[in-house]
Amino acid sequence: MSPEGPCGDVAAYVLGVLDPAEHVRFSRHLAGCEDCKRDAADFGMFAPVLRPVVRRYPPVREPCPIARSILLVAAGVVVAIAAVLSVVESLSSHGADTVDVGTLIRAAPAHHEGFPLVERM
Repeated sequence: MSPEGPCGDVAAYVLGVLDPAEHVRFSRHLAGCEDCKRDAADFGMFAPVLRPVVRRYPPVREPCPIARSILLVAAGVVVAIAAVLSVVESLSSHGADTVDVGTLIRAAPAHHEGFPLVERM
């Protein structure tokens, strides 16, 4: 089990690198933890790409803190790139809904008062 408790085992669970007892323990935890379910679904998108790497370079049981930090940052970068690509995809699919700036009108002010904190001398 990871130092963060069962919630820190999401990636190991999805990649299938937990030992059988840890796998059972995390499966039970996953049944009741909505955050881990969401994280497992998100990370699961990248599992097919990462599994061959994990098979070639199996993880050590207790990675050093630096290696763990690097892995967490790498996973975060992958998720961030996926999020950006998802937003770009979403925005590009709405291309027909663009607004021509020339058709916009400027709203008239409700009243012409000066800003009370900044008065001209």
